[in-house]
Formats: sequence, structure tokens, C-alpha cells
Amino acid sequence: MLHILLSTYNGERFISEQIDSILAQTYTRWRLYIRDDGSKDGTMTILRTYAQKYPGKIMVDESEPGGLGAMRSFEYLLAHHGDAEYFAFSDQDDVWLPDKIEISLAAMEQAEQSHPNQPIVVHTDLRVVDENLNELSPSFWSYGGIHPDILDGKIHYLAICNSVTGCAMIMNKKAQTVVIPFPLHVFMHDAWIGIRVLEQGGKVLPIATPTILYRQHGDNVCGAQRYRFRLTNLRQKYQWAVRSYQTGHPLVFRNVFHFLWWKIRYFITLHTLSTS
Repeated sequence: MLHILLSTYNGERFISEQIDSILAQTYTRWRLYIRDDGSKDGTMTILRTYAQKYPGKIMVDESEPGGLGAMRSFEYLLAHHGDAEYFAFSDQDDVWLPDKIEISLAAMEQAEQSHPNQPIVVHTDLRVVDENLNELSPSFWSYGGIHPDILDGKIHYLAICNSVTGCAMIMNKKAQTVVIPFPLHVFMHDAWIGIRVLEQGGKVLPIATPTILYRQHGDNVCGAQRYRFRLTNLRQKYQWAVRSYQTGHPLVFRNVFHFLWWKIRYFITLHTLSTS
């Protein structure tokens, strides 16, 4: 059984399309648990309608009041609906391709045979689209200059440049048990989950097939950004570096100098790769 965990906030524009894409999955042994974080629009009305139409399949958790923020909302769902073999996160504004779950679970089952009793995360590429689902890039990894082949096996690199997109991941039960609770200083749940699984001796495994239409509409909490190396936007670069350090310290990086050392190594590796 797979539990899909969906956190919403003022998502009435796109939430029906996302839920419909989950209902259209070729893999059907799933339950969808939804928590709203205090929406002021018609999101809750839409969610309750789906829950009434699909009882036992779609559940809206209204036991915790809003205002947690996206990461803590996902943490709540993961902690309170943990009686499953596998877990997936869903954003409120994307569209899942019909075989998303099937592709990911096939890779997960193969990984579990090779690495029994280990925490495992598998994650796929995504197609970047605009708010009307017009394609901006066939590969989020290429669009963002993300290289899971060099990131997913080295915890220091993964802590500097997260390759694991929350909505594109599936984790097994062993991974769920080691990532809860999320530390206070972590910026987003997907970055923490990836490095924590590696730190615990587990595996983070990429799947190059895109399985999601990753919608960009200007209000994304964490959206897609095209990778370009420029000495501009220094404030933004600094903010992302601070977030990476906070997520990786002290689990990965002993201090700021240790972080900077690995950041320089990653920069050299990345640009050596891109010019080779």
C-alpha cells in the first residue's frame, strides 16, 4: 500500500486537476491523505467534495489547525499516516502522468531486492510546464543543471545541491522511520530526506523518466529555475547557500569552512562535467 501525502494552501486553481491525475494512475493500491494549511479560498470545499465522492480512498485530515507551513504540514502527514509500505508527496498544482506511481514502485521494488532492509528513496525527472501545461522543458534536471548521477551517491554534494524533488519521490517504510522528525533548522523536507537516508546508509536512486508535469505559475513555494552560472543575484545565491548549510549542519558539515570546502569541490566537479 502507498500513502500519498498532499498539503494544500489556497490551491483552488489547480487542485482538482492534480487530484484527478492521481485518480487516473495505473497503479491503484494507494490512499490519498490531504491536510489543508489554512486556505482562505475554496480549497476546502473542493477537498471535502472529493473525500465524500471517494470514501476510503481520499481522506481530508482536519485535526490540526492551519499555519504550519508546507514542510511542517508534510511532516505532520508523514508522522500521522505512517501505516503503509511506501510514501509519496504531492504538490497541489502539478499533474501526475498516468504511470508515475507504477514506474517509481517498479524501481523501488528492484532496489529493495538489491538493498534489503535499507532506507530507500527513488525519484524521477519532471517535465517543466507553464500554468497552462505548455512545455517549457522536457527535463527539469537539464533545465536546472541538476546531475543526480553525481549528487545521489555523495552526501556532501547532495546537501549542497538537492536533486530530490519532493513531489517526484517515493520512499519505503524504512526511510520513513529514519527521517521523522524533521529538524527545526531544515528549509524543505525533500532535501532533508535525501541526505538523512544517505547518512543512515540507505540509497537515493534517480529515474531519468519524467513522471510529472511540474507546473510553474509564479506562486510556487519552490519552483524550477534555469541553471546559468552568472555573477548576479548574489543575494539569492547567498540565501540558498545558507539554507543548504542549515539543512546539512551538523549532520553533514561540521562548520562553515567544511561546507565551503565541499561547495568548491562540487562547483569544480559540476563544471568539469559540463565541459567534458
